[in-house]
Amino acid sequence: MSKNRAYGICIYKIEEDGSIKLLLCKSIKSRDKWGFLKGLILRYEEPKRCAQREFFEESSIFVEMDVFEEYFEQNNETKDIGIWLVNANNVADLEDYFYEDRLATNYLSWENSKVKFFDITKMPKIRSKQKQIAKAIKSFLKSKHLSH
Repeated sequence: MSKNRAYGICIYKIEEDGSIKLLLCKSIKSRDKWGFLKGLILRYEEPKRCAQREFFEESSIFVEMDVFEEYFEQNNETKDIGIWLVNANNVADLEDYFYEDRLATNYLSWENSKVKFFDITKMPKIRSKQKQIAKAIKSFLKSKHLSH
């Protein structure tokens, strides 16, 4: 039996004070664990197209594939996860969807109870199938930001 594969997007933003924030979601099925906006790939669908579609379905935000940056992957026993980074500055009108770093409720999908930005130094509990990706993304963004 083949494993499920899920793809998504992690939008990050660098604040004026230099802090870095990641966009995460909390599923309606989760009590306290957060993860990336992503979903299962459809038959014959390209991974980037899946990430784009799933992100839009879960947030109402359309992200052009040409602004996808680095790719991170976590292989798990039952489901492999792939996430592309996207700089918030490259998403048109992104601020219109948010109020105080939270996705406005009228843009939330039925799948998520919350979608919000978190400072990478104050991350919530992350779903186990995405912990390695979250750690890798945090490390990558810290080192990328320090090199600028």
